Amino acid sequence: MDEKNFKSGFAVLAGLPNAGKSTLLNQLAGGLLSAVTHKPQTTRQNILAISEGENYQIVFVDTPGFLKPQYKLQQTMADCVNRAVNEEADVVLFLADVTADFTQNAQLVEKLKKVFCPVFLVLNKMDLLKDKSTADALEERIKKELNVQKTFRISASKGAGIKELISAVAEALPVSPAYFPKGQWTDRFERFYAAEFIREQIFLLYQKEIPYSTYVEIEKFTEDLGNKNFIRAKIHVERDSQKPIVIGKGGSSIAKLRERAQKRIEEFLGKKYRVELNVVVSPNWRNNTALLEQFGYLQKEEE
Repeated sequence: MDEKNFKSGFAVLAGLPNAGKSTLLNQLAGGLLSAVTHKPQTTRQNILAISEGENYQIVFVDTPGFLKPQYKLQQTMADCVNRAVNEEADVVLFLADVTADFTQNAQLVEKLKKVFCPVFLVLNKMDLLKDKSTADALEERIKKELNVQKTFRISASKGAGIKELISAVAEALPVSPAYFPKGQWTDRFERFYAAEFIREQIFLLYQKEIPYSTYVEIEKFTEDLGNKNFIRAKIHVERDSQKPIVIGKGGSSIAKLRERAQKRIEEFLGKKYRVELNVVVSPNWRNNTALLEQFGYLQKEEE
């Protein structure tokens, strides 16, 4: 490693909900790192993943999808985006879904006009586009509104174009020592990902408002040499009517959730776990400042 020419910095992924940021982050990190579903707002907090080579270390930040806040939880999500883009970024990757209506990006584009670091345009889901001229027109339109330094056309779900993107991001970073030890690929702890993967399966298994009204709290996370690894999680819902839906008739729904979440966690952490799930009602928690502080979405104000 050439320490004099080593580059390190932060690349922030910004885009609308369901633009494919979490899928791209998983490709960049080389693993199943971030919760991925077909539904928007899966990501609620900034997640860091680390990609490294001989002479670089890129810290990728997956922000929650940009949206207009409708309750306190969404406001904290919007604050995550603002903080990442304005304070942390050495490069911003503006991820746009080539199959979606671009007019919904208007507010995010206005925010990106104010950043001082380079902005790379990443056109995602190219594999779903039959007419490539659509991407040409979209790129031209975006460049009229935003100062884009480079453009990349990728398919995050297929892994197409990822190597070229990583190479360009590494080249754009400042000369700096690595921020994290070599070999570390995320700043999050196992408890965090256990909760994320349980919530991911809630998004996949339940319909309508249930996924958006739940918070997963890890109450106990133990590991030992006897292969008796154990996770107990509490699933918070907002209304009494939601609890029986999550549990299902005779406990059938929560049993399926437990099975799928346990498999996902084991795949990620590479060891066996016994997962236990309980459901509790925490009324209107998404607008409850005390609960948002308890769950880590808000910093507790000093008295």
